[in-house]
Amino acid sequence: MASQVDFADIFKQLKTGVVSLAKSTVSTYLNDAKTDGQNLLAGMKDDLERWTKLLISGDLTTKDFEWLVNSEKDSFKMAALENAGLALIRIDQFRNSVLNMIVDTVFKLVKV
Repeated sequence: MASQVDFADIFKQLKTGVVSLAKSTVSTYLNDAKTDGQNLLAGMKDDLERWTKLLISGDLTTKDFEWLVNSEKDSFKMAALENAGLALIRIDQFRNSVLNMIVDTVFKLVKV
């Protein structure tokens, strides 16, 4: 049942998801991608927890949740990847992939 979902478990899976995503998309820059992905998650943690609770309670629609997550896109720099010299378009693709993974993971775990 969705109301029994523990955000700590969700966040743990998100951290694992970032590592998997980094391995599959920018493996040459794995450590930099992991650093940037983990920093993005850490920066969004409080908001994600609040939004996830609102989603579970029905006070936030899936569409609203997705919009809120994606609205954070420009708030987070991928400094390690930029410093490593990865092309900006690839950095943007990785950031978008992380945000999509967040949405997909939360939806799957809260069974919306």
